[in-house]
Amino acid sequence: MISTIAQPLTPPAKPDSVLLWIKRIVFSIVFALLIILLFIFTALAADRVIAKSNIPSVFGFSPLTVLTGSMEPEIYPGDMVVIHRQSDYAVGDTITYVVEGGKSSVTHKIIRSYVESGTTYYITQGINNNTEDEFPVAKSQVAGKVVLIIPGLGTFLEWLKTPSGIVLILLFACIVVAAVYIIKV
Repeated sequence: MISTIAQPLTPPAKPDSVLLWIKRIVFSIVFALLIILLFIFTALAADRVIAKSNIPSVFGFSPLTVLTGSMEPEIYPGDMVVIHRQSDYAVGDTITYVVEGGKSSVTHKIIRSYVESGTTYYITQGINNNTEDEFPVAKSQVAGKVVLIIPGLGTFLEWLKTPSGIVLILLFACIVVAAVYIIKV
């Protein structure tokens, strides 16, 4: 008869609780950021499509991409500016205004202002331009004051609107979903 020696069973290895908590915290932060970005992009899209806004905004803030070098060296082409509507604007403020017709916008600095027939007008100029802008800007044309400049981000966001950018977004979403299943937080 063969005798076997019974060995006690060892409990399965317990994952390091500190590492598990770090994974959960990192995952929660990334997930929260993605939810916030999804909300912002959805609100901007709804403002553009439903409200037919030329410059969509969320809580009064609008992200825009600068396309020209008229504001160099303060703002470069491809930079993203975030503007916020103000009740009043002053000489020296960098503003974005909608050009008559509403199809485009310009981001320039206020160099003078005046009031005519109860309407406030601003004279603007790009700091890299030799002359002031051709037409005065009525206060009603001003979309907002530049409150934040993010170098280069506008170029990236414009690229995300292209077919290859959309593929990248979908690929990123698939990676996030796969990571959730792999990590099993």
